[in-house]
Amino acid sequence: MERVLLERRGRKESIITLIVMIIVAAVIVSWLTGLWSCESGRKDLSEEEKLSIADYVNSVSVLIQQSNKISFNFFITIEKVEDISREELDDTLSEIIEESKVVSENCKELNPPQNFEVAHGYLELVLDIRNNTYENFKPALFNALQDIDLDISSSQITNSFLYMFMSDEIYKYFQDELKKAGEDIGISNLTIIDSKVLKDRNLTDTQSVLDFISDIKKVTNLQERRGVAVISQSIEFDPKIINENDDYLILANGSEVSVTILVENQGNIVEKDVNVLMIYRSQDNPIEEKNYIISSINPSEQKAVTISGFPAYPGRKCELEITAGPVPNEALLTNNTVIYKFMIEN
Repeated sequence: MERVLLERRGRKESIITLIVMIIVAAVIVSWLTGLWSCESGRKDLSEEEKLSIADYVNSVSVLIQQSNKISFNFFITIEKVEDISREELDDTLSEIIEESKVVSENCKELNPPQNFEVAHGYLELVLDIRNNTYENFKPALFNALQDIDLDISSSQITNSFLYMFMSDEIYKYFQDELKKAGEDIGISNLTIIDSKVLKDRNLTDTQSVLDFISDIKKVTNLQERRGVAVISQSIEFDPKIINENDDYLILANGSEVSVTILVENQGNIVEKDVNVLMIYRSQDNPIEEKNYIISSINPSEQKAVTISGFPAYPGRKCELEITAGPVPNEALLTNNTVIYKFMIEN
């Protein structure tokens, strides 16, 4: 009975989400169309203008081919999930996210020719949506595999496919606007390759997603990978670091020391109650220890940990050792601990 209610609720949420997306897309169309106006009646283009347009269309074609390839690899990966380990699944999805991010960033760096700004606005939106889709899909999938907030994670996966569908629809506006921009300056039949990243429209249905998750969970060779790490470059002291002297960081003067640092879950399962220990040592003073517990941290997530209240010892050589975890069955321990040497100004 609970599953039936979940499925009905998920189906209703998907329908509502799709309606909202269509409305958002319509608003975007109206907004972009009203924001920019295209010049009409320009028939005489210089050679420089023609080359600029040709270079732009060629550059965009390359980006779209890359986006299409990323989608192809994405669906190949989730279709062959029964034949790969969880570690390989994690690595492949991470690569897809990074590749999609690069495509989106490269699009933003393009400088569209005059009269093509509207079309380019659509294209940026398409690639941004696709990049966000892949980023949101990965943690939702691993949460679903572990029965963590299944109703939420299945809804997130459904929404990922809905966003793919939305990007495909907005891409059609891009194609139309590109053609219109060409016609406005006397270039007829200006076209660009198609791009449809959602392989199966049925995946926007919650029941199809639940069946998809169920099939994956039957696989026995998806192995856990567990591990947390301290991101050493993320350290922030209060008082602030004002200088460095050999191996020592020099902090501004203050009455006490606070430290903030990022801890990352580098495994592929959610970790609970991760202990972060800070050990503070200084010349001629007792050792102090403080703990912080991260209640929950998702795969690939980074969380900031702040511990305050260490006494300041101006002019003394001090050392702070920070250790996250280890978590059970953690294989790599070399990135769990970092040590900082510092002195506080007199």
